[in-house]
Amino acid sequence: MTCITNVILTTAIQDGAWMNSDYGSVDELNEYLCNNYQGSTLKMVHCHAGGNKGMSCDVFMAAIDYLNIEEFIEQFKQIQWDKPLAAQLLLKSEPDDIFQSYSPE
Repeated sequence: MTCITNVILTTAIQDGAWMNSDYGSVDELNEYLCNNYQGSTLKMVHCHAGGNKGMSCDVFMAAIDYLNIEEFIEQFKQIQWDKPLAAQLLLKSEPDDIFQSYSPE
């Protein structure tokens, strides 16, 4: 039996990337996920969007089994986002019908 949490994260384009690494501030969440959830990470997906223009934000997604939601939200809120108003975390666990939205502030 599983308990999957769907995770969608939107950020400013390359939030913190020039200071940290490829995905900037998101790497901090990926380190937490990788260390605690069998190598899981958020994957960048905005490049798969339709339309004839590029997205004006970065979009990451993951499906995590047995995610400690409260702890993950706390990790998200502890990050020093370059543009905190652009960071939005959306979570939907089984058997939820809708995503819950969280901001870092």
